[in-house]
Amino acid sequence: MGGKMGGMRRLLTLLLILTLSGCASAQVVPAASPPPQPTISTVAERLISPPQGRVEVIGYLYRTAEGSSLVGGLSFSQGEIPTPLAEAGAIWLPSPPALPTNTAISSVGTMTYVIVRATGQLSSTGSYGPGGGYVYQLTDASLEALSVRDLTMKLLLDNSGIYDNQPVHLSGQILLGTSTALLVDQLGGGGVPTSSAQQIKLIGVIEGDSLRTRLTASSGGTAHFGPVQIIGIWRRSNLYPLAIIPG
Repeated sequence: MGGKMGGMRRLLTLLLILTLSGCASAQVVPAASPPPQPTISTVAERLISPPQGRVEVIGYLYRTAEGSSLVGGLSFSQGEIPTPLAEAGAIWLPSPPALPTNTAISSVGTMTYVIVRATGQLSSTGSYGPGGGYVYQLTDASLEALSVRDLTMKLLLDNSGIYDNQPVHLSGQILLGTSTALLVDQLGGGGVPTSSAQQIKLIGVIEGDSLRTRLTASSGGTAHFGPVQIIGIWRRSNLYPLAIIPG
């Protein structure tokens, strides 16, 4: 009898040890990381090698008396009215759906613009829109207006992951070189960033000559600098501009 009881005690002890070991093992298994947010292409990125079929892109919904288009960027350096930046691409929207009545839409005269996420059927190359001036068009489209976060550079850099793939609005000083562009919060003499300046690299399509005429040239003329506001898509550590507003 004693032998049987001793065997039972040893069995129960063994089971208890195995149970505790299993619990300990479960505690040290790291939690699964959340999947990364998908990066939605801007118009310019999508048109580099455009697929035929259903696509999803971010750009400005740009409306004039002639109709609507989805543009990859706007220039605020060519006059009173923001104009589509040709290098950033454009897609004709033959029948865009209406946005909700409470959508915050900017306007100059009869022209309106707002950042949207657009989904639809991208056409094959052709001649679309007024005068056949558009190579692509988007049909069967759905549109979602995107709110733009008004941030400081410090707040954005300190919370980079929170704003990934979102439209943001920043103010600072642009340093525009021949092939690179930076947004910094402090520039010293001659357009050189101060030692403590925070910097953000600008990627993608950067407006060139028309913007340079609104900035100050460095002594050697190889760079231009000055105060700007930038609206763009945050990409973890870089900013993809949709509009650069000088002054």
